[in-house]
Amino acid sequence: MNPSGLATFAEILQATGPYGLVAVLGWAFWRINEKKDRELKALHEKIVQLAEAQTAAIVKVEAALVALRDAIEDMHER
Repeated sequence: MNPSGLATFAEILQATGPYGLVAVLGWAFWRINEKKDRELKALHEKIVQLAEAQTAAIVKVEAALVALRDAIEDMHER
């Protein structure tokens, strides 16, 4: 930030008093939370994708185990 920007910022805070400072801090807090919310949403989507892939893999393994059990039972019956 350039020095004239800081001077303008200081003038605005001086003119608005503590309410201006509260507004600026509130805005900064809101921006930080907005960024964190976006990151958490992306992480949630990734976790959902991983859970879906894991569920599909478990279903396939379960189907293979059932098929193996059936094949073993057929061998014992003969």
